[in-house]
Amino acid sequence: MQQATSTTAVGAKTADTGAAEPRADALTTKQLASYCAVGVPMAAMGMPIAVYLPPLYSSLGLSLTAVGFVFTLVRIFDVVTDPIMGLAIDRFDTRWGRRKHWIALAVPILLVSVWMVFLPNPESVSPVYLGFWMVMLYIGYTMMTIAHQSWGAELSQSYDDRSRLFGWREVFIIGGMTAVLAVPAALDSLSDNVSLQDKVASMGLFCLVLFPLTALLTLRNVPDSSRKATNPVHWREAVQVLVANRLLWRVLASDLLSGLGTGVAGALYIFMARFVFDLPEWASLGLLCYFIAAFGAMPLWLKLAYRVGKARAMRLALVYGAFIMVLLYFVFAQPGSVLGLFAFTIFYGIAYGAAPALLRSMMADLTDADELDVGEQRSGLFFSLLTTTNKLGAALAVGICFWVLENSFGFDPKVVNTPEAINGVLVTYCVGTALGLFVAYLPMINYPMTSQKHAEIRAQLDAREAQSAV
Repeated sequence: MQQATSTTAVGAKTADTGAAEPRADALTTKQLASYCAVGVPMAAMGMPIAVYLPPLYSSLGLSLTAVGFVFTLVRIFDVVTDPIMGLAIDRFDTRWGRRKHWIALAVPILLVSVWMVFLPNPESVSPVYLGFWMVMLYIGYTMMTIAHQSWGAELSQSYDDRSRLFGWREVFIIGGMTAVLAVPAALDSLSDNVSLQDKVASMGLFCLVLFPLTALLTLRNVPDSSRKATNPVHWREAVQVLVANRLLWRVLASDLLSGLGTGVAGALYIFMARFVFDLPEWASLGLLCYFIAAFGAMPLWLKLAYRVGKARAMRLALVYGAFIMVLLYFVFAQPGSVLGLFAFTIFYGIAYGAAPALLRSMMADLTDADELDVGEQRSGLFFSLLTTTNKLGAALAVGICFWVLENSFGFDPKVVNTPEAINGVLVTYCVGTALGLFVAYLPMINYPMTSQKHAEIRAQLDAREAQSAV
């Protein structure tokens, strides 16, 4: 235990450098694409939750404070359910494998929940209705997300191969967001009077079709982990190792804070396009361009991570995103400026995919260090914590920024707002996003888990496995 613990307490003096690009034969292209396929509807569902659902339910009669409270409460509920789900996913495998059955179980839960959340009967909408079905939706989403990400940590084990796998996953996720945004954008091009409710319903139907199709592709073509759940170490010892893992908490803190900044941008984007730029008819197309930019930039972030290391690439992405918020406030934010809206969304979109992909690759590396310490593979638990911080950051963003808009600036999307209230949207958007991204930078300073250190950990794990096989 002593020797293993020293591997996770990596010295901060280690240089943050990258390594060679991953082996081309680590996973076939077909396996990578099939693994990532189910990420398309997951992303297509998650994007409207952050961007379209809060304005939708506020337009259906709920106050901004009520909507923000429900979204925050539901996400905080995940603080409890996510680790429980992660422990269950690690503990209960089947004769068919360790991860696939959880994804299969999640699909029907998601189908029912998406229908109720995205296609609500306006007469049935209430805080209780929204809260209940959001909880059900997140249970299915959590089950699928944790199983999928922890499966990825086992599919690819080297430092840069994981960047490749999670980078591919992020490309598919961005592709899902781009595709689902094309639906309301197409509706806008066909009619000038498409309601927000119709747009959200169309995106919900998009997800309902894709979930079973892509899940079948993932389950059919990707090998499950051949490893079986091990006898867990005593819970007190396991918790002690978890609490003492400083690198884990640094990754979680960066994920929470970057999620907070990105969540502010997502929650207020429709208000920005509608009230600050005075271009509501361009909002869907602007978001589409945002994700196209993210899609195109993702390979560049991966190449940067191969060259300089994951943490350094992450820091550069965060600084870049915060800088774009400065440009938004002083340069881009001009009422009626289509060029300003699209320049802002495209430039900011470039940074979007870097943090999620790199943080998940970094978390996969930490599961190896944890396994060396406790003798148990706990990727489900680790990725459940990452899922929790991601959701919590986004939820806090909705709750905080909606409260600030309503109580500090007197903003109300259902009435004609004063110039001061509209400027409050811009200030909240820029400051909230930039502050979250900038503070997320701090835990990544001198982050010591480099490719060299991870290679040492993998060598010890491989030697242990070879010895136990004798």
